[in-house]
Amino acid sequence: MIGLDTGFFFLLSDADSAATHLLERITETDEDAAVSSIAIYEVVRHGMRGALPSNVVDLLIDNVADAFTLAGVDDLAVLRRAAGIRHGMGIHMADALIAASLERVGCTVFYTTNGADFERYNGPMTVRLLRSS
Repeated sequence: MIGLDTGFFFLLSDADSAATHLLERITETDEDAAVSSIAIYEVVRHGMRGALPSNVVDLLIDNVADAFTLAGVDDLAVLRRAAGIRHGMGIHMADALIAASLERVGCTVFYTTNGADFERYNGPMTVRLLRSS
């Protein structure tokens, strides 16, 4: 399963070819993809402050349950793992929660634009950096 970080939706809103190709791959191959509830929160927050267009936010919120597995953070194992990621790898809290929740739902590959934090990640997911094209 593929895990998607908040930055994926920023690239998608810019019609970035790397993000668009990844979304096409997910939809055309029926490959499962997951999004953390923390990433959804971040997308909504960025929409409220005008950093993401409201139509992108609305499209995600309206379709997230149908398009993606929602990786929640309301499980004690996720919270414990996130604390370990934060403490042991020095990854910021929100990113640690995203990583732990995606691990929990079985993601093996994680796409992010946040290379600065996730270069320190050491866990079961392979981190792939998405760059704007």
